[in-house]
Amino acid sequence: MRNRASTESALGDRGAQHVLAVEEGALGLFEWDMVNDEVRWSPSDEIRLGLKPGSVIDFESWSKHVFPEDVSSARAQIADAAEQQRDRFTFHYRLRGEDGKVRTIQGAARCIYDERGALVKSYGVNIDITGLAERDAMLRDREAQLESILATMPDAMVVIDAEGRIHAFSAAAERLFNYVTADLIGLNVTLLVPDSAREVLSAHLDAYREARGRSTPVTRFDSIARRNGGAELPVELCIGEMIVAGERRYTMFIRDLSTRGTIEQATHELRNELAQVGRMAAMGELAASLAHELNQPLSATANFLAATVMLVERDGDRGKVAELVSLANEQIQRAGSIIRRIREFIVKREVEVGIEPVEKTVRDAVSLVLVGASRMEVDVRYAFEHKGALMLADRVQIQQVLVNLLRNATEALNGQPKHRRTILISARGRPDDMVEISVSDTGPGIDGRMLENIFTPLSSTKGADGMGLGLSICRRIIEAHGGLLTAENRSAGGATFRFTLPAVSLEEVGQA
Repeated sequence: MRNRASTESALGDRGAQHVLAVEEGALGLFEWDMVNDEVRWSPSDEIRLGLKPGSVIDFESWSKHVFPEDVSSARAQIADAAEQQRDRFTFHYRLRGEDGKVRTIQGAARCIYDERGALVKSYGVNIDITGLAERDAMLRDREAQLESILATMPDAMVVIDAEGRIHAFSAAAERLFNYVTADLIGLNVTLLVPDSAREVLSAHLDAYREARGRSTPVTRFDSIARRNGGAELPVELCIGEMIVAGERRYTMFIRDLSTRGTIEQATHELRNELAQVGRMAAMGELAASLAHELNQPLSATANFLAATVMLVERDGDRGKVAELVSLANEQIQRAGSIIRRIREFIVKREVEVGIEPVEKTVRDAVSLVLVGASRMEVDVRYAFEHKGALMLADRVQIQQVLVNLLRNATEALNGQPKHRRTILISARGRPDDMVEISVSDTGPGIDGRMLENIFTPLSSTKGADGMGLGLSICRRIIEAHGGLLTAENRSAGGATFRFTLPAVSLEEVGQA
């Protein structure tokens, strides 16, 4: 008995180390003695889940914090495992802490039976997946919102893969081409153009693929489309690219040039929404990957610990106990490594840097945002110190920054008199081998209290209408390029945003 007590003490010390190792990964261990109805959780697990230490001591005290329907589901799972004599079972429940916050828990447990086959104990792992569950719910909301947008968008949209097979066909595309989506999925997109235009479409798609990553792809061109029944019509096509489940897809926006009822602003808002849904889809795939990757080390940990307990109860070999505990510890460390690797994947993004012309990059961004500038009566002015100035940058990312700043400036001018609706975009060289680009407007300026935290996430100048993420993302992009993004109010009224990027001289280009 003394050896057993010593072994249990050593096991307890090692268990404490395991708990410390997994707490950052929102993991916790538990033991449930079903004969005596005693529940033990790993130290600090209750605190982490918003409960008082020692508040979970049996099934009843646990169920007080769990949603009633989830308690019923857990009872059914345990009863089914016992009836089928399964060696393990998984579970999923929602727990409301004393802090009022609802947390989602998922895990697995190992079953221990006595000589009569009765379920007497279970050991397992809890993992707090609240963040993943919230992102999954947000993704479902975004998907529903996307479906609504696709059903009402004015331009036709077709999604194809690298082979030209159709994967999505919007409601506007159905109306334009007089096809039903189900009849087109899997067919080649060339079905939508006459024979005379197929080579042109294929050539533009090939040019887009070849130009990606080294120059500005030709993404917009005019062509001829063919409706179901053979009728032809002039259209404008715009090609975009995305990655879905590791596969490259192409989004084609098709505008009917035979009518002029399209609204440019709606198209821009739709593209922004599609980009945001794409990011949420990537997060959804990442969440699924995390759950899959963690399943193996967690199951292995539960098995090793269950075997360890069985050896301890039988006064087994202490060396074998230590070996099993060491193996469990390795699996826990593996789970922690997986979490750290995915966190780094979320935070970091490699910047595809190249030598880009300053003026063309700026003007392209302006044309994207201010297509209707004349209609909106916004006076856009330019001040380029050097017409042929070059910079070292990721063109797409810098245009993303400019688009955000220009949209903010345009919105700031909405309530201004016509003679004060001016945006000045300037670019000049600096002595520190950097180029400075600024966007100034003649709007009301930025509230002084907001100016201090304007680049802080969730801090928006648009009140309830803004999410407060745009400027934060812009600053991160500029800093990744080695530059700095700042904001200030103009003495004459309005605001100015400035950012810097590494400059490239013509001599350096010639040497390269």
